[in-house]
Amino acid sequence: MFVSFTKETTMKKFIVIAIAVCLISCAASWSQPQFLSKNFEDGEFKNINEVKFHSLWEMFKFSLNNDVERAVWPEWLETQVDKAPQENVFSNDAKITYINHATFLIQINGLNILTDPVFSERTSPVSFVGPKRIHNPGIVIQNLPKIDIIIISHDHYDHLDLDSISTISKRDKPQIYMGLGVSERLDDESHSIELDWGQSAKLNDNSTLWFLDVQHFSGRTLTDRNTTLWGGYLLDIAGTKIYFGGDSGYADHYQRAYQEHGAVDLAFLPIGAYAPRQLFKPIHMDPHQAVQAHQDLHAKVSIGMHYGTFQLSGEPFDEPKSLLEQAKKDANLTNDSFVTLAIGKPAFLSSLIKKSQ
Repeated sequence: MFVSFTKETTMKKFIVIAIAVCLISCAASWSQPQFLSKNFEDGEFKNINEVKFHSLWEMFKFSLNNDVERAVWPEWLETQVDKAPQENVFSNDAKITYINHATFLIQINGLNILTDPVFSERTSPVSFVGPKRIHNPGIVIQNLPKIDIIIISHDHYDHLDLDSISTISKRDKPQIYMGLGVSERLDDESHSIELDWGQSAKLNDNSTLWFLDVQHFSGRTLTDRNTTLWGGYLLDIAGTKIYFGGDSGYADHYQRAYQEHGAVDLAFLPIGAYAPRQLFKPIHMDPHQAVQAHQDLHAKVSIGMHYGTFQLSGEPFDEPKSLLEQAKKDANLTNDSFVTLAIGKPAFLSSLIKKSQ
């Protein structure tokens, strides 16, 4: 693996102004929706637990602020790319390929499922500035097998990439699941299904998906905060239970997911973008909290995500993985019960579970 580093440069004021102008102009075209949901009150969605968040503008200022201590990340990493992924897996042994950030290809029981697909160079409202990827996707978008299902956790730029959604939708016409209001972001809403927390949808005769609450927020401009619903997913694919956590701070929703749906075979849990804690603790878990979430879910095996692709916070590039190892030791977990996957290198769930025992 080749790694090169660059010195962190001073951000120019015009960059802040450019993003602000973009956010304001985007907000001008966003109409305030209304929803018949017990989670929607006074024009916005609420978390189950009352939480104080920093504003979206504070988040953007942090991403551009050199006065905040930030680790220097690699400029670029050479990583493996799966150039010819399998078209389908018809067994119930899920084949999982880590593509980047929170994007995974899950192939199981004849279904190709894609989580939070992000294939663009940046996660930003503008193409010329903002968090930039430091490695190629583990599968380039043109080489994806036909996608049957896309699940979107929320509308932040590092989880809802409109260009990627548009490209895949035009080619494959997948069913796209998302929280209330998110379909308004899409160019084509014809294949989208919006869900409230606790609602479910049948994927086929023996598979069901539930949209579950997590502790987070939504918004893509300065004026649309929490006007769309965020969440995680519980998928039951012919008896194999898979939890996809999206983004979340640590709270009791993991315990409630277990109480309502039982133990899961596999959990995808975020382990990065957590520093500084005073800014990110309400919305992003650190690795120790992710291990606690793994235990709350009674997962046979968990896979870490949301780290190492886009620099969204202040921690060093490789710290989430090292802290995860320490967190497992502190919790007396077997070493392979909570893992990270190599980019672009598929793994089978049965093998992951066997190693974890």
